[in-house]
Amino acid sequence: SGTHTFTFVMAPMVHWPEVMVTYDTDEKILYSADAFGTFGALSGNLFADEVNFDRDWLDDARRYYTNIVGKYGAQTMALLKKASGLEINMICPLHGPIWRENLGYFIGKHQLWAGYTPEEKGVVIIYSTIYGDTENAAMVLGSMIAEKGVKDIHMYDASATHTSYLLSECFRYSTVVFLSPTYNAEIFPAMQHLVVDLKEHAWQNRDVAVVESGSWALSSGKKISEILESLKNIRMIAPVLSFKSSLKDAELPALSEIAEAVAKSVNG
Repeated sequence: SGTHTFTFVMAPMVHWPEVMVTYDTDEKILYSADAFGTFGALSGNLFADEVNFDRDWLDDARRYYTNIVGKYGAQTMALLKKASGLEINMICPLHGPIWRENLGYFIGKHQLWAGYTPEEKGVVIIYSTIYGDTENAAMVLGSMIAEKGVKDIHMYDASATHTSYLLSECFRYSTVVFLSPTYNAEIFPAMQHLVVDLKEHAWQNRDVAVVESGSWALSSGKKISEILESLKNIRMIAPVLSFKSSLKDAELPALSEIAEAVAKSVNG
């Protein structure tokens, strides 16, 4: 119709080197490429205001951002800064619903994710287990944390939950506890995959604690800690707890100290 004027803005690494977003200066529409996208197929509703986004889409939007774009927070923040100078009536991403209402809500989520800022105060307990002893320690720890007044507790077996979900949860919450057996003098493979993935996605600004187990030559805790401590603003809130084979009564005070540190981290 000749009534549309387009401006093109480069947005490298959000999430490809050659990414470019398009802005319709007449209709005030931002065609945002992969930015503001989400996993999931549309079921007939094209617009975010036509669905229960918090219930049905937010988790996949977070998982989409953290896994695909998560490493490139600085580049995403640069794009968000450019977008803040535009009058935007609608955001049309390549993936997921179109935004025409409450745009500030979704932009705000991306500001948190891109800034590596915890979205919520809560604890994620992630464990690997071989014979069930480390799982038991995770369950005991979860109960201790609950007894200290923490309500937002989330627990995952790293071998049973895909790493993409674990990565997303680590970006979501403020505090994470990692429990892993030693396996061939290394970190148990599922846990090693996760902590290396967190490093590769530039995860930062979190409180963490580590518990290691094993029958001999315990080393998983040291190796997990070394990876985490190489990241930016990762704060170890308690000494690494080590136990052989199964959790003993003698280790419960140290586990309780971790629970106390988690409670202080989450509740202040």
